[in-house]
Amino acid sequence: MYPRDGGGSFKVPATKEGAIQRLVPLGDHMEIYSPEETFRMQTPESIDPGRTNPNAMFVNVKIADVGSSSPIVARTLLMAGDMLNDRSILKDDECRVTALKLMHRIKNSLLHCEQASNALVESVHAQCENFGRTEQAANSRTYSNFPIVADLEAKVTAFLIPARRVITDVCQIPQHFWKLGSTHSSLDHLLDKELSPLLGAEHQMVRWFRKMSPAITRIVDLRNGQEHVTTTKGRPLITKNFELLPTNQVHVPAWYLDGDVPRSIAEQMPRMVDQLLQFAETMFVACISANLPVFPPMILQVNEKPDPLCPISYTLIIDASRFTFSQPAAPQPDSPDSAGGQ
Repeated sequence: MYPRDGGGSFKVPATKEGAIQRLVPLGDHMEIYSPEETFRMQTPESIDPGRTNPNAMFVNVKIADVGSSSPIVARTLLMAGDMLNDRSILKDDECRVTALKLMHRIKNSLLHCEQASNALVESVHAQCENFGRTEQAANSRTYSNFPIVADLEAKVTAFLIPARRVITDVCQIPQHFWKLGSTHSSLDHLLDKELSPLLGAEHQMVRWFRKMSPAITRIVDLRNGQEHVTTTKGRPLITKNFELLPTNQVHVPAWYLDGDVPRSIAEQMPRMVDQLLQFAETMFVACISANLPVFPPMILQVNEKPDPLCPISYTLIIDASRFTFSQPAAPQPDSPDSAGGQ
């Protein structure tokens, strides 16, 4: 036996307290989640599948200061990991790992959106507070400390790129549950060309995503207006930093497509993060719901009080109410001949 094949143990290199909540296998590595941290573990088999080194080592490293207590992590990857543990949903191992990798990518993109949103909101609030403490110098008609968000355009881009990526990837989830005619990066195209013909226009999944479509389309339009306006001939995205109005009021940073009403970026970005998370979560749950196995009978249960250490909103459970049990045969009375014939 080579050293790489021997028994061993490992310790999660945690810097914060918290028990391990989930282990998620992702093909060539496994991710380990405590409430506040994420770790990647690789085995000698994944590092050296050709077995060229008999002394190949394990790798166990912290990769993020975010863990299972994050709603984004819990309601995407960890939820998917829990549900796909039941092999009656996706029977093929390769398909199951591919679906988990997709949810992993969606989770990462959503975290990037959240980070970009938080950074911009914090910058706006800090500038507002600083300006609020500034007193205009005597005999001066100039604001010497007028607020400004540095690199506003770059911060908007840092949000819109992963936001668009989330939408593209979420639209790929159904192809892991049905054989679709094509893949789509547009929710409307996915509904019109695949899901509506497959499930029916009045199916609850189709109807729900029709209602969500305007919010998702707006994010796509913002990204297209920023990057692709010269090729799509659409409306350009306009971003404005803090600006002084003729009334001497200060307008907070805003964005809008040419011709629309300007809206506060700091108000809209966090709302869009929530919409994208709900979009990803609901798409996965809807696909699971439409593909529940006949046996064992299962249902999706809403967690009314999610565990704060891993706030998953939906759980896949066996529906015991749909089990049927045969009744035991009633005992037959003894006949005279079977009484013993004494």
